Amino acid sequence: MTTTEQSLRASVDYYKTLCDQLQHALDSRIVIEQAKGLLAERHHLDLDEAFHLLRSFCRANNLKLTETARAVVARQHVAGLSGERQPSAAVS
Repeated sequence: MTTTEQSLRASVDYYKTLCDQLQHALDSRIVIEQAKGLLAERHHLDLDEAFHLLRSFCRANNLKLTETARAVVARQHVAGLSGERQPSAAVS
């Protein structure tokens, strides 16, 4: 294999790895967005609050965000994941 062929092979390998990583990130993002929507609807939260709930739950329980989001989307019961909105104080 010539130097040029080796260089091209290295470039192809690099870009294939990059493509795989980007696809994984996109797939993760989609399921997280779906879980946010479900949590927002289920617990009467806005999307930012739903994400905060999901992220906080994962951090507190040492869980991966994407795996937990997949469980939420699959409508599996995730023990301890609730997010009832607390009544806010009236603004004067």
